[in-house]
Amino acid sequence: MDVREQLLEAAVKVFAIAGFRGATTRRIAQEAGVNEVTLFRQFGSKEGLILEAVLRSVERLQDEAVLPTVPANPAAELLDWTTRHFEFVLRNNRLIKAAMADAQSHPDMACIGDRIGTSIEHTLRAYLERLRDAGLCAPDVDIAVASSVLSGVVFADAMGRDVHPQCYPYSAAEAPQRYVTFFLRAIGVRAVAAPDSAPAPEAAVHHG
Repeated sequence: MDVREQLLEAAVKVFAIAGFRGATTRRIAQEAGVNEVTLFRQFGSKEGLILEAVLRSVERLQDEAVLPTVPANPAAELLDWTTRHFEFVLRNNRLIKAAMADAQSHPDMACIGDRIGTSIEHTLRAYLERLRDAGLCAPDVDIAVASSVLSGVVFADAMGRDVHPQCYPYSAAEAPQRYVTFFLRAIGVRAVAAPDSAPAPEAAVHHG
């Protein structure tokens, strides 16, 4: 791991624990195993280092959590996407809370939550539109509301489970599947048949 990478990793760790004020350049440098002079040479300022470190974490999520251009199996595709987002926010909830807490005094930090929210909403909304266009969900589904519901419950759980555990009688491991199962029913997603199977004649629906 090179020096720049060490500093980025250290900044995320220290910022999540101590917030912006507590994440001093000295503390970050010590965590990274380098001196402060190296930190300033690499990033110029504490603000620049922390912002780049946190946004890089968000970009990793965007790279990892993708939904296909052509929907084929909504249940599996949405479960994978939801699980990745849930685990990311759960794993980084202290970091996100620290950014939100410092947003007023350090406006640059506000863009972290915005970036996460925009990533979730844009990706999910576009996928749901493709799902609707392909006839794989209810034709009259409200895409904006649907995407807000799923992304909202994922974010709320991952951010609030440790604060309000009584609201979540199921485990974190179960949560993504539960949410996706409910969501699929709510938007009227049709089950996808296996490629080598064909519907039995008696299962056909005739409209007269």
